[in-house]
Amino acid sequence: MLQIVIGDKNTLYQKGMENFLEQIFLHEEGRLIELLTLTEAHVAIADVIVKYFEPGESYICNPILRERKPDSLLLGIYEGNTNPHIGELPLCVNNIVFINRAESLIKTRTAIVRGWGDSTLAGCKNIRRNCQYCLHRTLSPQQVKVAAHFYRGYNTEKIASDLQLNVKTVYAHKRMIMTKFNLYSDCELLHFLNGLKDQKLTQNLFSECLAGNECLF
Repeated sequence: MLQIVIGDKNTLYQKGMENFLEQIFLHEEGRLIELLTLTEAHVAIADVIVKYFEPGESYICNPILRERKPDSLLLGIYEGNTNPHIGELPLCVNNIVFINRAESLIKTRTAIVRGWGDSTLAGCKNIRRNCQYCLHRTLSPQQVKVAAHFYRGYNTEKIASDLQLNVKTVYAHKRMIMTKFNLYSDCELLHFLNGLKDQKLTQNLFSECLAGNECLF
């Protein structure tokens, strides 16, 4: 029985992906499948995981993916023209296959079949994920403060005044954040910060900063 986990904010796309995966694995390969929701327990036993990634999300720690099987296939759904796979990615999302939501069915099928073939190779079964050596990206304490103010809707002058920084310094911090997480617009930055706020990290400094009246670090 092939366990498939799907989590996407677009319910119509998710339903279409469910039917598409059923066609590939059940009708073409003759393998029985079970469709599951995106939870930590289900991810831990899943053979295929389909998850939507907000801009920049693939670079941060994804706790829900930490315990996935070494040889599981992770399909990362994304939107827009920016390919998320630039530079090193965290261990929890290694051997990921990114699929643009607007991609054609032919290219999507090719990517899934190739990814499934790669994930079943003997080497993938020996993958070990040690968070101590993970290369996930984080915000520095100063970047957290700037990001929190930006998320609240403050303009650059207000942020500079509140944090007692030069306006150019605020711009520099914002630019470094966007470069670090491969973001290309204020809209992408806001989507990224909204997702970061809800991540169940061991210590989510950004979420803690938003929860209080001011950042205490």
